[in-house]
Amino acid sequence: MIDSAHALAFMRAHHSFVVVGHKEPDGDCIASQLAAAALLRALGAEVTLHSAGPFDRPEIADFVGSFAATIPDARRQGTAAVIVDCSTPDRTGALGSRLAGLPCLVIDHHSAGEPFGDARFVDATAPSTTVLIQQLFDDAGVAFDADTARLMLFGVCTDTGFFRHLGRNSAPVFHAIARLVEHGTSTSEIYMMVYGCRELSARKLLAEMLSRTESHRDDRLLITWQTQADRDRLSAHQRGEDEVYRLLQTIKGNVVVVLIKEEGDLRFSVGLRSTTAVDVGAIAASFGGGGHRQAAGFDIAGTLDHVKTTVKTVLLPLVEAL
Repeated sequence: MIDSAHALAFMRAHHSFVVVGHKEPDGDCIASQLAAAALLRALGAEVTLHSAGPFDRPEIADFVGSFAATIPDARRQGTAAVIVDCSTPDRTGALGSRLAGLPCLVIDHHSAGEPFGDARFVDATAPSTTVLIQQLFDDAGVAFDADTARLMLFGVCTDTGFFRHLGRNSAPVFHAIARLVEHGTSTSEIYMMVYGCRELSARKLLAEMLSRTESHRDDRLLITWQTQADRDRLSAHQRGEDEVYRLLQTIKGNVVVVLIKEEGDLRFSVGLRSTTAVDVGAIAASFGGGGHRQAAGFDIAGTLDHVKTTVKTVLLPLVEAL
């Protein structure tokens, strides 16, 4: 475990905080912000929560009311920042300019990125940022309630694909999860939080992505995509990326799954998921993105054909070598 002393000293040295996560937040980001805020309040601090959004993942939609989309200038005087689940400062999105000049603590678990912040509690071996927040509670000697336990379990479940990405050295993580369950939550409850809120239109979009999946090198590389026209035609507000990764990664022999999503005129996001054989975090970083060894992403401009060609140029030599 990484020493938490500097992080806790930072938390105790300030009395007012803005807690910020990354743009396009996921379950671990939102849960980490809320749990970090609970710890700071238990330590006697005033806290506000902020997110650039959008809250377009169905499992986090109910949390949008807890977050402000901006940081007023009035909050900056005497205020410190806690930034969670961000490997680079630009990941905070439009909120970044409001954070400039604030004392900053970074709590993160991404393997790619650049060091920033006045204090850092970063452990790339942690499966989620919520696991690090749980360690901060323990090291501070602060008890957490059932709601906070639920949030921290929600974070680790969403970031590990319900434990699919945990390896043989993960016993300490399951010990930590057992303690969360002891505090009044359960994996069945979290499963419904994550998967019990899907729309039929999203399932139809999932079917589209599965049906058009391109296979390369005996299924070692699988590429699919979704366009704005797809989402408009199906009235799909939920994009279904988690499900398409989960299903395509079960294909025998698969090494890398790529999901390309149209985000605007000639603008795409590229999501990458892999086995341990390929470090997609490093690939994403080379395009200005980031993430983990087995889950990462980046943004890219061009036509859909250009993006697919670019992805194949980079990934085909890697999967061919295996």
